[in-house]
Amino acid sequence: MELGGSGFKAINVGSNFEQSEDVHEYFALQAPPNTNIQRKPAASDDVTAPMVLKRLQQSFLLAEVTVSAEFAMDHDQAGLVIFAGSLPDESIPRSPASRRSSRYSGFGTEALATRRWAKAGLEFARGELHAAASVAISTCGADWSSSARMPSPFSNFDPFSLTSVASQSLRIRFERVDQSLWISYEIPNYNESEMDYHLSSGYGPEQPNPEELGSRWKQMREVTGFFAGVEQKGNIWVGCYASRPTDYEPTNTWDEVDELVAEFEDLDIL
Repeated sequence: MELGGSGFKAINVGSNFEQSEDVHEYFALQAPPNTNIQRKPAASDDVTAPMVLKRLQQSFLLAEVTVSAEFAMDHDQAGLVIFAGSLPDESIPRSPASRRSSRYSGFGTEALATRRWAKAGLEFARGELHAAASVAISTCGADWSSSARMPSPFSNFDPFSLTSVASQSLRIRFERVDQSLWISYEIPNYNESEMDYHLSSGYGPEQPNPEELGSRWKQMREVTGFFAGVEQKGNIWVGCYASRPTDYEPTNTWDEVDELVAEFEDLDIL
């Protein structure tokens, strides 16, 4: 789905997707269960997550966005994503059963061998929020990494409840440095969200740890050679995604699980 004249394209979105007046300012994605961006060893890509992507007609330099959501299920996630080599297929059926059956079946070996992708953002795992990233640059599958646990002052998560949520915002940055992709993040309203940390560490709110406040941006990882040999005109797609990888199969036709709703603000792509 083309988003007006913005140059953005919505992929794997449902009928409830609402086009924003300005994608750069704000938009939201709804991710039902059985949606993901993943690659297993010797398997095709699973790219069933709702996404808003822009095809670049120039060399990629930088992308940033602030993402927020109320996470409730294990491995709920949302953030930035970049593809180098080809655009994911958008002809993914929307019913839960068909999404489950289509995972790892929509892409051939040629696409698997040539496409590179990286995603990074907030991920909810074992009742905690993390800044996490996954990268796929070979047929060996995607590798996953994460930061330490994010401060989550608004969390009321109960592992035995399906209605409890953990809320947080994170700003994610992709940056090209030569042929490498650098992934960084910062926590908006850093002082407020880190207040408990400073108090427990012996630093009061007026005397925070100088090492912690030296830079609000934290580098998560470097993906060496991500752009090597694949960046040509129109060959890079970058934007935002949301996914709820929970493997869910309804027992009744009326049985539904709430979607993950992720909000994106201040999107910059250069």
